[in-house]
Amino acid sequence: MSRRTEIEAAIAAHNATDREPLLPPAACRLLSVMFRRSSVCQRSIDDLAAEGFNRRTVPRLLRALVGTGFLTKERGPGRLPTTYTLHLPPRRQP
Repeated sequence: MSRRTEIEAAIAAHNATDREPLLPPAACRLLSVMFRRSSVCQRSIDDLAAEGFNRRTVPRLLRALVGTGFLTKERGPGRLPTTYTLHLPPRRQP
């Protein structure tokens, strides 16, 4: 199964359980861009926005994906970008 298909299936399963928040289709696209080849992404918001995302939407999507357990976030030291790790299936939040 391709990475994109895995991501789409996991988000569809999440949304089907009526858990809040429901994730929009843009969340699938963002995860597919961030995690094309690896389960770790270290790209800036501006870099992701350059992929065709709205600069204001990216932080909201990332917060929702962290909140639903699809991503974990580790801040980079100084000016280094934050590191995001993908979890399929999503991790349960306490």
